[in-house]
Amino acid sequence: MQWCWCLFTFFHRSLPQNSTMPWKFPTVQSMIGHAIVCLLVFEHAYFLMQQGSHDWKETLRVAVNKYKSSDTWTAISTAVKAAFQQHGNNGADLCEMILRVIEENRISM
Repeated sequence: MQWCWCLFTFFHRSLPQNSTMPWKFPTVQSMIGHAIVCLLVFEHAYFLMQQGSHDWKETLRVAVNKYKSSDTWTAISTAVKAAFQQHGNNGADLCEMILRVIEENRISM
């Protein structure tokens, strides 16, 4: 939980919630959504490696394709938006919601 609070604090204090950033992520919400997707894809790749996959490039490709073939992004995007609407600047509550979103959208399950 502490790592989540640290990441949230860094991003939230560094940038206004709806600010435009000079790179790919237009808002903190979308940055968090993409970070969740990255965590889920890497977790699934790790799961596949534990099942006996040995080529990490192919394993990562399989994990990405599994994610792309699901409707996970819609669920994550909706949940992150709802979390920000419900909890605003309350970092502890947002972290709880973010962890819940990660748990509910695991690819490995």
